[in-house]
Amino acid sequence: MGGRTKILSSPYALGALFIGLALMWVLQMRLAKEQATSFLNIVNELKGPGLTVSIGVNQPKWGRKKIYVAVSANQDSIIVDAVTLEGTTVFAKGKKESTLIGKTLSEIRDSDIQEPLYDAAKMAVDALINKIVDEKKSSSVEKG
Repeated sequence: MGGRTKILSSPYALGALFIGLALMWVLQMRLAKEQATSFLNIVNELKGPGLTVSIGVNQPKWGRKKIYVAVSANQDSIIVDAVTLEGTTVFAKGKKESTLIGKTLSEIRDSDIQEPLYDAAKMAVDALINKIVDEKKSSSVEKG
């Protein structure tokens, strides 16, 4: 017990503790930024002529991992590419999600599947449907 009190009573111990915590926090923020940048680079690869891209995320209960899904769809509302980012650490990497490719946006939106992947995909699909509808409206206004 005496050695423990001696360490804590050192004038530098508390400062060293806070500096260590601050350095770990800075490292965590840097890794999180690198992860986000990496995922956005993967999402940018989904973009192309005639394609619309959107990102969705599930809303997990406490203690469950978040899943981000980026979906790319053509003007016919068919998903042509999808990637996910899932995990609980900053070391999670984006990966292709083939289960969504080839399905229509309405198939995903109207699905009864209650899985985190589909919850995130439904959010992305809702945004895509709105984007596609808005694009069709704006192109018809320009023609008219």
